[in-house]
Amino acid sequence: MSINVAPDTLNRHDTIASKSEHASSPDPETIEYAEPDTKYAWLVAIAALLNLATTMGTLNSFGVYQQYYLNTLYSTDSAVSISWISTLISFCMFVGGVFTGKLVDKFGFRITCFSGSVVCCIALILASFTSRVWQLVLTQGIMLGLGASLIFSPSISVVAQWHTKHRVLATGIAVAGGGIGGMVFSVATEKIIDNVSYKWSLRILGLLLFAISGASSMVYKRRIAPAQGSNTRLLFTIARDPRFICIALAVMFINMGYFEPLLYVPTLAVIQSGSQSTSSNIVLVFNAGTTIGRVLSGLISKLIGPANTNLASNFLCCLFVCIFMFGINTVVGYYIFSALFGTISTLYLAVNTHILAHEFGPQVVASSVGLSMACCGVGVLVGNPVQGVLYETYDKTHTKFNAVSAWAVACFAAATACYMVLRWLVGRKHKVSWFQKI
Repeated sequence: MSINVAPDTLNRHDTIASKSEHASSPDPETIEYAEPDTKYAWLVAIAALLNLATTMGTLNSFGVYQQYYLNTLYSTDSAVSISWISTLISFCMFVGGVFTGKLVDKFGFRITCFSGSVVCCIALILASFTSRVWQLVLTQGIMLGLGASLIFSPSISVVAQWHTKHRVLATGIAVAGGGIGGMVFSVATEKIIDNVSYKWSLRILGLLLFAISGASSMVYKRRIAPAQGSNTRLLFTIARDPRFICIALAVMFINMGYFEPLLYVPTLAVIQSGSQSTSSNIVLVFNAGTTIGRVLSGLISKLIGPANTNLASNFLCCLFVCIFMFGINTVVGYYIFSALFGTISTLYLAVNTHILAHEFGPQVVASSVGLSMACCGVGVLVGNPVQGVLYETYDKTHTKFNAVSAWAVACFAAATACYMVLRWLVGRKHKVSWFQKI
């Protein structure tokens, strides 16, 4: 038997040329460097959890910085200009996924993610020396977002490569790092700003991200050789597939409406309660919900099937926004809504990765996940400004959030329709009825 060495592996493995048993891949011959579902596969999942905890935790902590910028540091600048920092972080992180697939194919998961930790560290340190909002847009916005893109999509993709039996569970555990990081880093950032300084909080976060993410990236290595041929041709082949189109449109609609509860419910809770602490508590509950939901995504997917999970979760998100934002206007209701919505709304992150790996093949998962994440970025770029306009035009004068809530309902309804079509396409391909698990 011949011996091949993966470009970013620590050890040598026997090459296994076999047909993919779990995917309908464009290339039937898949070169594997190691067996899936091993102990090392779970080590990769833990490394991905740490990577996403530091990366997403740093990004999610921007809410603390935004409040500081608005009320203290740049109180004379417009809120719209400051809000572009957070919008561009998310947009660049998601859209950068289009290019990370090609980088992973060429350089491997390890080098790509380690480079991302370096870029994120430099971005945060540079942000600590800024004195204008536009400088923050370039450093804490665009540069940090691009660095995060080198970590985000590859960290999800590498877990999908190493797992087949428990792919959704492993991916769910990895992406749960985002919720854990959101809770830990938000509190830590606030404490550092209060007790040290805002500039040193950025430097400490940058160095901490580099240390944890850089070390975690060393665990990553490729299990499957990348698909042969042009990456551009591969992306085009995936992008025109009806199943991918359904997923792409669904995640775009989700991210067009997802941030309405995250951005406006804390504000509404403060208005109802009269306490500023309610806002941070609502965010903590939401992040706790996302952590639980991402871990449970594997169990839920196993019980009812991945396609059914996406369809049901988005329908419930639509229903919950209708009930709690239009019907139950109490602080207790907002806490319950944040917990429920946080738990259900992010199930798609782990489930979509499994569907993409299963339908298109694990050897192209880096490209397919990166392309789907780019569609998330389009949703963020469109959704956040539209919600801001709706709030300024219809809701601000009445101290209500009916217009932005209606927008969120419409977005999740559209995502539900997309997942319904995907369920039909996958069910027809595998000859499964609407009442069966798939």
